[in-house]
Amino acid sequence: MELYLIRHTRVAVPKGTLYGQFDVALAETFAEEAATIRGKLPAAWDLLYSSPLTRCKTLAQWLGPAPAFDDLLMEMSFGDWEGRLLTELPQKEARAWGDNWLTQRTPGGEGFPDLYRRSERFIERLALEAKGKVALVVAHSGLLRCLCLQLHPEYCRWDKSKTFSIPLDYGAVIHIPSPSLPDY
Repeated sequence: MELYLIRHTRVAVPKGTLYGQFDVALAETFAEEAATIRGKLPAAWDLLYSSPLTRCKTLAQWLGPAPAFDDLLMEMSFGDWEGRLLTELPQKEARAWGDNWLTQRTPGGEGFPDLYRRSERFIERLALEAKGKVALVVAHSGLLRCLCLQLHPEYCRWDKSKTFSIPLDYGAVIHIPSPSLPDY
């Protein structure tokens, strides 16, 4: 299998907004960013997977016909904090979560272990459906980083605490020519 991990384009939200599974609009630069992404991809592929959230769905539909939408590819839910600015959060709760993000859930939301488990379940799907194929995955920063920790030869030896050190700007494309997939 050959894998391309693609982060969605810029969004139209104020900087510092927690928007995890909150459906937000794309920035006005979408068409230009999407064209740049397309230029980094192969001429053809076999499978196109995407998060169903608008910021990924729009890009996946722009890239090609019949993307497979999968809830496993959604970003981490920030629960009660969705759509709020970091500066609006109760500072004691926000600090406690920030200090313990590897284990603690956000109020009413998910924690990193939940996100990581979803990425593992998606890898199981890839292992069953994508062997010997070229697959594109359009998703979110957190989820894509979890996939990198498990599939990318450079990052798979990293400790989970370094997850957000993996560079992944808006519109980033990470090519993994031969990911190690489990046998099913």
